[in-house]
Amino acid sequence: MLVLSNQAVQVIRELVEEGEAGPDGGLRIFGTRANGETALEFELASEPFEGDEVVRYGGAVVFLDEVAARELADKTLDVHAHGDHFHFSLDVQDGS
Repeated sequence: MLVLSNQAVQVIRELVEEGEAGPDGGLRIFGTRANGETALEFELASEPFEGDEVVRYGGAVVFLDEVAARELADKTLDVHAHGDHFHFSLDVQDGS
């Protein structure tokens, strides 16, 4: 299952609170395919889409479509700040 770093929890909560997602909203991660490659897209959503997996972690809510859930099952979502913006990163979870 996807794990969120403390920084990711904080950023996701702030994005949802400041955005138009509403009180039941969260960050939605979904997979797209182009040229045989899978890419992950991020957007704010007011609720999960049908079939989405819902991950609740430290007060943050993430909705994962089937592709994203499969791709992120053993990952940790982290955030790195760069001045006035940030980037999400994914790390493989340590199995120990």
